[in-house]
Amino acid sequence: MNSARARKAGFACRLATCYRLGLGNVFAVICYRLLKKVGYYRFRLPVSVGLEGPFLTSLCARPGDRFSVCYFGRHEIEVISPPDWFCNPWTGERYSDNFRHWSEVADFITGLGDIKTVWELSRFDWLPRMAWRYRQGDKELLEVMELWLRDWCRKNPPNAGINWKCGQEVGLRCLNLLVALLAIDDSFIYPRPGILRFLAAHLERIVPTLKYAMAQDNNHGISEAAALYAAGYYLVLRGADRNWQDKGRRLASLGQAWLENRVAKLILADGSFSQYSLTYHRMVVDELSFVELFRRRCDLPAFSERFYARARAAVEWLGRMVDPLSGDGPNLGPNDGTHLFNLDGSPYRDFRGSWQLGSAVFMGKFVDRQGVVHPLLELFALNPAGLPRVDPPDSALMPDGGYACIRHTDGFALLRLPVCRFRPSHADGLHLDIWHEGVNWARDAGSFSYNADTDSMRYFPGTAAHNTVAFDGRDQMPRLGRFLYGTWLKPEHIAFIEDSMSASYRDIFGARHKRKVKWEGSRWVVTDEMSGFSDEAVISWHLPDIDWYLGKQILYCDRLTIEVRATKGVELSLETMPESRHYLEKKLVPVLRISCQAPDMKVESIFNFKP
Repeated sequence: MNSARARKAGFACRLATCYRLGLGNVFAVICYRLLKKVGYYRFRLPVSVGLEGPFLTSLCARPGDRFSVCYFGRHEIEVISPPDWFCNPWTGERYSDNFRHWSEVADFITGLGDIKTVWELSRFDWLPRMAWRYRQGDKELLEVMELWLRDWCRKNPPNAGINWKCGQEVGLRCLNLLVALLAIDDSFIYPRPGILRFLAAHLERIVPTLKYAMAQDNNHGISEAAALYAAGYYLVLRGADRNWQDKGRRLASLGQAWLENRVAKLILADGSFSQYSLTYHRMVVDELSFVELFRRRCDLPAFSERFYARARAAVEWLGRMVDPLSGDGPNLGPNDGTHLFNLDGSPYRDFRGSWQLGSAVFMGKFVDRQGVVHPLLELFALNPAGLPRVDPPDSALMPDGGYACIRHTDGFALLRLPVCRFRPSHADGLHLDIWHEGVNWARDAGSFSYNADTDSMRYFPGTAAHNTVAFDGRDQMPRLGRFLYGTWLKPEHIAFIEDSMSASYRDIFGARHKRKVKWEGSRWVVTDEMSGFSDEAVISWHLPDIDWYLGKQILYCDRLTIEVRATKGVELSLETMPESRHYLEKKLVPVLRISCQAPDMKVESIFNFKP
């Protein structure tokens, strides 16, 4: 009977989640999978002969030299020129069936590991980086870029293999190529025919699966629409004949319509983005900034006022998340190592560059980075130094996306509210991030990888990896898939007054958590009220990797004391648990766990900073 009741509850949960995802979106995903299965995409987008150069120059570098390539904005890996486009450098395994149609390539390939390790080089982040170095005087890199482009096109014919599988990856290749052309002499104004054929083949790949990308309600739709818009208009402006121009105009019009649609739907009025992720939010700001700069450069019609209003709100949201001393920010939500248009090699976890870029483009204001200017601003001849300075971020309640932030002179705290307008991929309701004097004292454990071992896939998105309460050893929401939870959290209340913020929720099992956060001069007072659980409620505080000392009701280091006060007995333990601040990188960090076993508990965690 219990088993039957559980199955019925599970079915109801899945049905309710489908409704929350949007029946149109669910239908689009089902259609995409059916069309793949019956071979529609093999018919619509047949494998064709490889694209041919020259692309940038008639000369090619000789193969065999060694180059360092940055993976996921963090890992410098040495490759032999030209690189192996199908290798996972972490395992040495490689995808070998690279002439199979992309629709026949599995999402998770046995033995290969994380598919993103193969996609990373084919995203072409290396291309604008090399082009930027070429612009700075390293002229030999032009022939290296030509060699790599020709080799990639020869080994990745249109619609064949793993590197044509994802429409977003295809779109990002287009955007990176356009940025590289801007940096290379007159290549942007006078492209070689190989460039136009390259872009056209990529845009044709995007179109048939566009509805599937939009059904995700995430960054995929924005990336693909941005590529259609920019590369489409590039074909219009640089195409040699009427056919090129007509094709480009059709694709650009489609991209512009979807860009307007996605920005209006996925960027909420308070600036929050649908994926509840700081790194994906940065990605969207970078893409929208590029699109707007491209539009101005090519003297194209402006977007709608709603587009610009949402873009400005997104930039303001990003600014509120940035720590002014380190440039870092909360490790919120999924984090896949994306750092677009990072031509000058800025640190992956420094978000000031994208904040500066977006502020200059959409707000006409300057974010000071100690004299550093985002390379895109230089490529598009926009000098931000003469602009008025951006106002310092203030405290704010962002209820649409589910955030509350209190900022003060020495730092800030961010509370993740139990609000889910879009599908959550992390069970992080009422997670709290605390920053003080440039240090992330209470921190999020991150994501690590989208295809890792079972323990990592369970831990990193789960409740235990966040600074919140886990009831009875389970997540706050039932997990339905690798990137999806069911029975999304809903707030019982949200309050935000000056230096105080609070919210609460009740989960599907009847457990209730209310958290209040208050700034009192030199300390944060965090009050957790918990009820409705069966055996145990555990408060976790993920901390920096430094020396900590645990007493009976206190944990301290040389700069911070965490005092725990409770209405009933609690047990404190200092453990080590994984943290990942960069994709495919993790280490163990100290975690203070406060175990509460009595019902109707009230616990205060007082973060007292030493002067």
